[in-house]
Amino acid sequence: MTEGKVPQVLQIVPPRELVFQGPFTDVVTSFMTLRNPTSKSVCFKVKTTAPKQYCVRPNSGVIAPGESKVVTVMLQPIDSIPVDANKHKFMVQSCAAPSDEVDNLDVFWKSINPADLMYSKLMVVFADKRNSGDAETHENHSVKEESAASVTYVGESASSPSTVTGDSSAALRKSLSAALEDKDRALRKLETLQKELEELFKQNRKLQQKSEGVAEIGIPTLQVVLMAVAALLIGLIFGRMF
Repeated sequence: MTEGKVPQVLQIVPPRELVFQGPFTDVVTSFMTLRNPTSKSVCFKVKTTAPKQYCVRPNSGVIAPGESKVVTVMLQPIDSIPVDANKHKFMVQSCAAPSDEVDNLDVFWKSINPADLMYSKLMVVFADKRNSGDAETHENHSVKEESAASVTYVGESASSPSTVTGDSSAALRKSLSAALEDKDRALRKLETLQKELEELFKQNRKLQQKSEGVAEIGIPTLQVVLMAVAALLIGLIFGRMF
């Protein structure tokens, strides 16, 4: 959604709304992707009308030509949906960078001519399924024209809550890797045991040929022993994996 006099060059996903899915008693995270399709670097800065409610990382930066930046927006824990939820908005402010690298973004933004700035505004949507079967959605249906001064910069002083993502997936991969290693070790032990049993089988045959009076362990008996041991090891392998 382009708001400034200069058309926004950044491609913003989502383009109009940031959705936060409840419950809201813990930190709720939403993501915004900024893509620079141009041939020049672009500086960006994220602002919000409710700076105490949100933590944004990164809240400013430089995006090289053809590259993207994922912005993480974290809603701080709240007991209920704010009464002024329809007033919560975000603004993505951008401007062409003077070079591929900008040493001091604060100095850069202060030196920019306001006429060169590009703006895109996003509404905030709160969706909470705790109280009913359907999502209780609060949207901002009345979008008012606001100047850049009416939106507060999300500063670096905001606290950044710790979040953990992908733990379940990582634990599953670790467990699977350990199971495969156990399987490989068990198969190697099985091969070693098979060789030892084959050697015992050969020695048994030689012993039978030399001494007919000795109680023999026949060929079928050794095969049964070999199969039983193999079955036991295979059972242990698959039991460990599943």
